[in-house]
Amino acid sequence: MSRFLHSRYQEPDVGPPRRGWRRVMRRRGPWLILAISLITLVTLIALTQPLPRVDRMLQDNARAAMSQQPSDEIVIVAIDEKSLAAIGRWPWRRALHAELLRRIAAEAPRCIGLDLLLSEPDANHPDDDKALAASIIDSGCVVLPMALQTNGQQPHGELLPTPVLAKAAASIGHAHLSIDGDGLVRSVYMREGFPGRSWPHFAVALHQAARAYAGEVPQMSHPDVDTPPPAGSGQPWLRAAHELIVFTDNDKPFRTVSYIDVLRGEVPTDTFKNRYVLVGVTAVGLGDVYGTSATDPKGLTPGVDIFATLLQSLLNDRHVVVAAPWQDLLFNLGPLIVALLGLLWLRPMGVIALIGAMLALRLGIHVARPWIGVQFAPASGFIGLLLVYPLWSLLRLTAAIRYLRWGTEQLSIDFDGLTPPRPPPTKGDFLDRQMAATSAAGLRMRDLNRFVRDGINHLPDATMILNRAGGVMIANLAAQTHWKTDLAGVIGQDAHRLLGDVKWRTTGMPMLPPGVLRTALDPVMGEGEDAQGRSVLLRCVPFFDARNEHAGWMVALVDITRMRRAQSQRDEALRFISHDIREPSASILTVIELARTRPESFTPASLLDRISRHARTGLELADGFVNLARAEAQPFRAEILDLVDLLHQAMDNAWAHARQRQVELQVDATVEEALCLADRSLLTRALSNVLSNALKYSPPGAEVRCSVMGREGCWAIGVQDQGPGIPPELQSQLFQPFHRLHRDTHPDVHGIGLGLLLVRTAVQRHGGTIEIDSAADAGCKVTLVLPKPTAADLAA
Repeated sequence: MSRFLHSRYQEPDVGPPRRGWRRVMRRRGPWLILAISLITLVTLIALTQPLPRVDRMLQDNARAAMSQQPSDEIVIVAIDEKSLAAIGRWPWRRALHAELLRRIAAEAPRCIGLDLLLSEPDANHPDDDKALAASIIDSGCVVLPMALQTNGQQPHGELLPTPVLAKAAASIGHAHLSIDGDGLVRSVYMREGFPGRSWPHFAVALHQAARAYAGEVPQMSHPDVDTPPPAGSGQPWLRAAHELIVFTDNDKPFRTVSYIDVLRGEVPTDTFKNRYVLVGVTAVGLGDVYGTSATDPKGLTPGVDIFATLLQSLLNDRHVVVAAPWQDLLFNLGPLIVALLGLLWLRPMGVIALIGAMLALRLGIHVARPWIGVQFAPASGFIGLLLVYPLWSLLRLTAAIRYLRWGTEQLSIDFDGLTPPRPPPTKGDFLDRQMAATSAAGLRMRDLNRFVRDGINHLPDATMILNRAGGVMIANLAAQTHWKTDLAGVIGQDAHRLLGDVKWRTTGMPMLPPGVLRTALDPVMGEGEDAQGRSVLLRCVPFFDARNEHAGWMVALVDITRMRRAQSQRDEALRFISHDIREPSASILTVIELARTRPESFTPASLLDRISRHARTGLELADGFVNLARAEAQPFRAEILDLVDLLHQAMDNAWAHARQRQVELQVDATVEEALCLADRSLLTRALSNVLSNALKYSPPGAEVRCSVMGREGCWAIGVQDQGPGIPPELQSQLFQPFHRLHRDTHPDVHGIGLGLLLVRTAVQRHGGTIEIDSAADAGCKVTLVLPKPTAADLAA
């Protein structure tokens, strides 16, 4: 379930096939709804700007603050409290301004900006206007401000300097600042005016006039001051070139001198030389102060300081324009669309990281405003990015609930007929009830899974569940036993490799050729043999899921080696009973019939001798067959035995036979103790048979040497005789039942050909092997190799 919630929602296809576009809408529908909704929301917010406070908060935050260093090219002559105290109440006579200009012009400044609105003649001192105009002309480069006269909220007219002053000024510029809804100044319009009468901003006019005065650019033209538009004409006041104010660092303000100090000549020499000079009000009581987005220890910033800041931006060519609507749309929609596309391919943590990267990108662009030169309204984009993941999670949760409901219904249908669990609680809201129902269905699924796994695990035959490519997904205990490994050694393995040694019994070809499970769906069923000689029945059949699509393979491997062996034993027993066991009895009956019909052919002694010999042969056949059957079928009773002691006991039991054959038994034990887990009676019978064969074929006066030696991981019990030996080409016939290699060369040696077969059977039941080392006329050494038990085996 957690995996489903952290992946793209895709409800399974059920029912009849749908058209392609319907499947696309079903899979991408929630994403399309989210994308269209958020893009529409961000577009509306970006175009209508209903959240100016949020925009200003993001624009004014400390991380995004921008500033510039004031230069030494600008000097402010401040009409401050000190000057007011010395000269008197405001307004002052314009003759004082004329004297101020003469003193400043004497040091050859670049240009002077007289930030005083002189729109009405001085009625009390009419000659002062002429004196001021003369000073303006003498100064060479003086710029005066103008303003808009309003009537309520409607533009009424232009407040221009008096004609005599306007004609004397090098240029005129509007002195407006753009005040936002929260009362702070953040930007200005570089051009304002009625249609056809556009005025540059005061700072722009000052900068252009200085460059024209220096001969760098032509003189800047401005509207005719002699024919202003009629007041109340109803024409709109137009504004253009909206730019952000890049405030200077308040720790290093512009160089400022007091108005009264200039009049008194108390400023240092060359204070104004080749510098821009701004004359304006800084005293708070005169009202020309504003709140700004820049931090200021005084709280308010004089208008002349703001103009100096604008002039500094012009000198540094640092323009930050307010973004146009289409630029705001691109800035806010671009990262949002990238984040929305990320929902289609990224995991939740990837989506969160992508959203964080988009927010960081927007923040970086915002911080880099002075270098990019554009101020965006970021609120809509931030809102859109912050809403992407919560809304997408809500849509995915809704889809998950719908999927849970559908899945629960399907599970209820599939489990119809099984014992139902306890009904889920009915308390809580819809989601709680749905989760309880899903939990109950999941519990039933786990119960069924446990039942299936336990059932497979306890099957007596090796059983595996494979994926479509043949990889093992589930394997039971019998499979681990069959391949002699643990679960980790089977799970994940390729079945083609595990079953690669199983070949058809009839043709010898592989039953499961490499890659056959990946290319065909034909079941594989039949009998074969593996590399260890085991006879197995292999059943490999495909299985399918609820959509009838191939889901994997089920493999069952039945070891029928014992059954085949039992069948072989049955056939051997039938042959033995029908032929070998009947032969001595038939011989006895033949002798008796001859004695009856031709009494003169036998003496009583020879008759009894023949009957006795045939009877002993029949008894030996019966005992050998019974002993072999017991060795193969009797329960294996393991105990800790010392092979050295067991060999000595077998030699003691064979001492009488050895003395009769005039053969000497010798023991060469290289170890004092050889512990082994063995069945005493079975291993004793095997050793006795090996010693008996060695004594039978050893000539009188020979030696039979017995030994117990240690090898890596096993013990080796060897019996070496000095008999006729066995050529290598005949050694493969040693373990054939009822077959004696020396029947013709040693007719005096009695036997039925089951002794070594019993020995091999006993050794194999102990997990060991038997070795034959012999050659013609070189004796024979039979070695029984038995595994050494580990310390854990001995402790168990």
